[in-house]
Amino acid sequence: MKQAFVAVDPNLDAPPYVQIEQQLKGVIERGELRPGDALPTVRQLAGDLNVAPNTVARAYADLQDEGWLVSEGRRGTRVATRLPTGERRARSTALRKTIGDFVGDLLARGYSRHEIDESVQAALRQA
Repeated sequence: MKQAFVAVDPNLDAPPYVQIEQQLKGVIERGELRPGDALPTVRQLAGDLNVAPNTVARAYADLQDEGWLVSEGRRGTRVATRLPTGERRARSTALRKTIGDFVGDLLARGYSRHEIDESVQAALRQA
């Protein structure tokens, strides 16, 4: 896995281990990491992200508990062959709700659908 898949932003409210978890789930869901793919060692990823090894270890442990990753001893940590489907559905539902709330708030403030669409598209291009 390339380090560019995951980044930690100290300015976000979410703790670093949560950022790592969320980003790894996204990378797996998008197919950028496939079932059976190896992840970097805890020390390697911690060094790449400039965080404590315990931060990465906690993220990996939480993802193992949720069924996203498996630890294979000396072979390292890998993406699970069977991913949790309920989590994917919950994530999709949360995304739709967040976007719906966001758009509803902007419409209530008087922005047009066209203004919202243009601004969202511009933000996505810059992301």
